Amino acid sequence: MIGINNKNWDELQFSDIEELLSEIDENFFFEFKSDDVNPQKLIKEISAFANTYGGYILLGVDDDKTISGCDSWNEQRIHTTIHDSITPTPIFDVKKFIYDLKTIYVIKIEEGMNPPYITNKGQIFERVSSGSCIINNSEKLSQLYYKRKDQLVRIKNKIELNEIKVENVPNLCGYIDIGFSLNLSTTTNLQKNFYKFDATPIANYLHSQMKDFSISRLGHSYFISVGKAISTDDYGKQHLVNAGMHDFIEIMCDGSAKFRILLTIEPKSMYSDIKPLIYVMEYYKQIYSLIFENEILEKFISAQKYEKLTVLKQFTPIYRFNLEKPYQEEHWLKNYLRNHKSKYGNNLIIESNRFLKNDYLLIDKLFLSNQGKDMTSENIIDELFSTVHINLGYIDMPI
Repeated sequence: MIGINNKNWDELQFSDIEELLSEIDENFFFEFKSDDVNPQKLIKEISAFANTYGGYILLGVDDDKTISGCDSWNEQRIHTTIHDSITPTPIFDVKKFIYDLKTIYVIKIEEGMNPPYITNKGQIFERVSSGSCIINNSEKLSQLYYKRKDQLVRIKNKIELNEIKVENVPNLCGYIDIGFSLNLSTTTNLQKNFYKFDATPIANYLHSQMKDFSISRLGHSYFISVGKAISTDDYGKQHLVNAGMHDFIEIMCDGSAKFRILLTIEPKSMYSDIKPLIYVMEYYKQIYSLIFENEILEKFISAQKYEKLTVLKQFTPIYRFNLEKPYQEEHWLKNYLRNHKSKYGNNLIIESNRFLKNDYLLIDKLFLSNQGKDMTSENIIDELFSTVHINLGYIDMPI
């Protein structure tokens, strides 16, 4: 999208707005709105910009370019109006300027990655010349859906991991892959802080949890693996594992991430202890929080999340806990396994499944609200690092 006076968004000054108003009228990329604008008219313009090529709304500026200022609008109201009135939430940012005791807001709307952007009245708009028009043409709507599909392909290439295609791997019965791509109002400061980040807190955290781990910076990502890079077969022989066959997470400079958790069968059995699934997911969440927790809430718009369970060999998941008295552990395990089996049959994981096979899960303010959660950094990160496979087939689990 074009910049204002060829300036980066973070460097924009009020003098740039003054110069802009002296040179242009409303056009394909710029819209002026006074303080008394109806919220429905505002979201109409925002929907149109998001469905086309992006643009700017100068709120507190009259049609004749007079700076009249804002009294009824503030940043919180702008954010709430957009989040509550357009689905999915577009990528936007807001800047506040004060001129001669008058406040104006510049709303930047990016070209959307997940069109169509639909208002709460079920309408879809596009930008035409210096105005916004409702889309009724089926061909134009199809173009928006194809655009969305193309964007999902780009996200897929970014956050999906390559499948493990090694046969007869000792004790490996499957794995869970999760990835998410963030939609942020701006990534400039996020990326700057990422490149300046001191990884020492990550190392200290992992030292407190385990002996074997690895932290690397490759290109624009951190790669962190947990556990040993070897596996042991039924005969006690150790093997160096192939590429990708490890518990690891890649965290990218824009806040996106992808990670893998392996599922292994106990020697000479069909049982897989899935307790590490809980622990490893928590490791990943804590590592991610150390890098981005202080940044994510301010810039977060939404996330596209991918999740896949791949089963290589049929297995039965169990939980093994190191209780003080082994017979207590055995009794607890037998109880919940027996209860499940008597009611539902044996919990045998037979084949793979993809969570949301035809699309990605969209996590945004509406999604969190439907879960009964507030829009906080903690809740956002919890959703990004949750999995529908946490209990792997068990129903009525006590944990």
